[in-house]
Amino acid sequence: MAIRFLLAAVATLALTSCGGDGTTPREVRLLAPVGIADDIATFERRTGCRVDFRVYDAGEDISAIAARRNVDVVAGPVAPGEAAHDSVELVRVQLERGLELTIPKELAPAFDRPARPAGVRRTRWAIREDGENEDCAERWLDYATSQ
Repeated sequence: MAIRFLLAAVATLALTSCGGDGTTPREVRLLAPVGIADDIATFERRTGCRVDFRVYDAGEDISAIAARRNVDVVAGPVAPGEAAHDSVELVRVQLERGLELTIPKELAPAFDRPARPAGVRRTRWAIREDGENEDCAERWLDYATSQ
């Protein structure tokens, strides 16, 4: 009988510790171009903050996506006079006639096609005022800009 009681108590404790307590999850929602957020798993292990990472394409309206996705931190274009947090060399790869991609140079070998230089993408991380997870957002900013 004592073993059944102990097992029931352990099961109850396990179920109540799996969420449902109404607290805000320790999470940061990121929006960035492809190839910018490295080693997210290490950040999650070190901080306990889960990362929800979304990618945007060049030419998209970053502000609209950030609002729609309710992101906390955005890696956007560098404004004049600002220092970049990240700089990535870009290349253009033609997939078929009339269809061309601009991608980070490091991804080009995956397409097994000739690549032409396409400039450099410079980005800077910024915490959105409308974000909900300020603690994890600040931790991400520290992590991403210290590497």
